[in-house]
Amino acid sequence: MDPERFKVNQPKPAYDQLSDLPPPPPSRYAAKPTVKHSKRWIWLIVSALLLIVVAAGLLVYAGHKTAKVTTKQLAKTPKQPLTVAPHQTVAANPPINIPSSSHSSQTFGMTFNYPSSWNVVASGNAGTTVTSPVMGLTAANGQQVQGQIAMNVAKQGVIPPAFTTNSVAVLPSQIINYTSPSPTQAADTYISFVQYPSTTTVGGLDGIYITGNYGYQKDQNIPSSEVAKVDPLVYFNFYSCNSSACPLTARQPLTIAASSWSDQTLSAPILMMIKSFTFN
Repeated sequence: MDPERFKVNQPKPAYDQLSDLPPPPPSRYAAKPTVKHSKRWIWLIVSALLLIVVAAGLLVYAGHKTAKVTTKQLAKTPKQPLTVAPHQTVAANPPINIPSSSHSSQTFGMTFNYPSSWNVVASGNAGTTVTSPVMGLTAANGQQVQGQIAMNVAKQGVIPPAFTTNSVAVLPSQIINYTSPSPTQAADTYISFVQYPSTTTVGGLDGIYITGNYGYQKDQNIPSSEVAKVDPLVYFNFYSCNSSACPLTARQPLTIAASSWSDQTLSAPILMMIKSFTFN
């Protein structure tokens, strides 16, 4: 018998079941791909950048807002003439004892005191002048000169020709309280420190004016139309002298240093006269 004939009927050889089985389906608990972790980090970085941009924008906005507030505050600096307020006071030089005399003027309806060593010349409607003795004054250029102080009383609106449109305040105005005002008189007044346009020296003082209800900041324009409203017009000016006698023909208008106002030799007699004014 041919043994090859029965090979087809022989049992098939066993196979490796483990190797022939199909691969199992992927488990739902399998680790997630690494690429998804990368995406999460990307989103975190993007979110952080967005927060930084938003915060920077808020800071810039806050800075612009603060700048606008500062500008508005600076814009509030007053430039218009000030109005007298009864409660306002301005510190003046301490008083010194000045022997004084009294002068009354029916023409101007006023009475005032003046240093006894000064000279009064009353010229009716032409005005009244009170002149100091020859004294040392500091000119605007800093030089010491011999000169005089003069107080002038004139009719309303009679302003010196040198007082023109471009006159300015070389010092801030001060409020002076009258010592014995009449019932019809204001309790106080502004005095203003004027530099005329013809004066080019920085810090030069040409005249001290009683300006009533009008006060001015340093370097502010002083309109002559406002000074013309004061009745009567009262102002102080200065002269240099060519001799110790200082006659009218030997004196010239003088611009003094504005810093001289802190010297009581100059300011004390002026303040004494202004405070003593009584207007009927």
